[in-house]
Amino acid sequence: MRYKAIVSYDGTRYHGFQSQKNALGIQQVIEKSFRLMTQTEIKIHSAGRTDKGVHAVGQVFHFDSDLNIDIDSWLRINDRLPLDIRVKSIVKVSDDFHARHSSVSKKYKYIIAKKPSSVFDANYEVYIRNLDIEPIKKAIPYFIGTHDFRGFCQLVKGKPTEKTIFSIDLKETKKHYIFTFHGNSFLKYMVRSMMGTLIQIGLHRKDPEIIKTILETKDRQLAGKTAESRGLYLYKIYYK
Repeated sequence: MRYKAIVSYDGTRYHGFQSQKNALGIQQVIEKSFRLMTQTEIKIHSAGRTDKGVHAVGQVFHFDSDLNIDIDSWLRINDRLPLDIRVKSIVKVSDDFHARHSSVSKKYKYIIAKKPSSVFDANYEVYIRNLDIEPIKKAIPYFIGTHDFRGFCQLVKGKPTEKTIFSIDLKETKKHYIFTFHGNSFLKYMVRSMMGTLIQIGLHRKDPEIIKTILETKDRQLAGKTAESRGLYLYKIYYK
C-alpha cells in the first residue's frame, strides 16, 4: 500500500530535508519516528529537497507499507516527532503515485520584513534595510515564462535548467512583503538567487533590466548574492 503525506516543518535546526551522513536532515527524523512507531523500516520519498534553514508549509512525501494501520493511527507519528515537524495529513494513493515525479508545479513563498526582526521572528523572515519595493515590481515580470535559469541556480550535473515560471505575486501587509513563486519546478538555490537579485534591485545596486540580461546571457556572476534561507517556505505542491 502506498501513502501520500503532507508535512510542515521549521527548517531552522536542520540541514535540509534529505538524509545526510554528517548532518541532520528532516527525512532522517521522520524515518526514525516511523521506525519507533511500527518497529519496521519505512523509507520515505520526498517531492524535493529543501536547503538548510528553509521551511515548509506543504512538503509532500510518499511511503510504502503493508502494515494494517488506519490513517488516524499513522498520524500518531506526530507523538514521536519533535514539535518543529508536523505531519498534517496521510492518505492512501495509487501505486504509481510518486511525490516528486507526479508533481506538476510548486509554490514557494519568500518573506521580507519591513522592520527589524524580533528574536521570535528572526528565523522566519529577512529584514533588508532601505529596501525600495518599486523597482522590484518593475523587475518581476522579466521572470515570467519559460527561460533557461542557468544564471539563477547552482548547477547540478544532468539537471535541465529550462523552467517555466507561471506567476510571481507580491503581497504587501503592514509588516511584510510576501513573494509567491509558482513554477513547474525549481533548481537548486533558484528562488533564493532570484530573490537575491530582486533585493539588489530594491537597494538600487542593479537595474530591473538585469533580470533580462541574466536570462539571456546565463551569467551567474551578474546575479545578486543568494538570499538567506530563513525567509523561504515551500508552500504547496500540485499534482494531476
